[in-house]
Amino acid sequence: MKDKNIKYIKHEDVPESWLDRCSGDGYKTIINDKGERVYADNGMPVDVGYRPCAKCGEYPINDGEDYCLQHLGNVMNACCGHGNKKGYVQFDNGIIIEGYFEIHRFNVD
Repeated sequence: MKDKNIKYIKHEDVPESWLDRCSGDGYKTIINDKGERVYADNGMPVDVGYRPCAKCGEYPINDGEDYCLQHLGNVMNACCGHGNKKGYVQFDNGIIIEGYFEIHRFNVD
């Protein structure tokens, strides 16, 4: 079992704006032999609190947006990857997101 001294933020201490934005912290969870949902890397119960992002090591910003993305801004250019290459989205704040994407649309009335 890995180090249990990971910094957690108690659920009741997170800003309300996180609650509808945070989709998880990227850590794998499992059901242990006692039937409890725990983090696979350290065996701590999932309900212990929020952990920093598994990728960047930071907590969401105040609006609940992932720290590494923050306020994305306007798209300068983008490519879907055409199903056989990495795609990208380049924003005017200097962030580029690359990868093999699944594209979904939602209604923005």
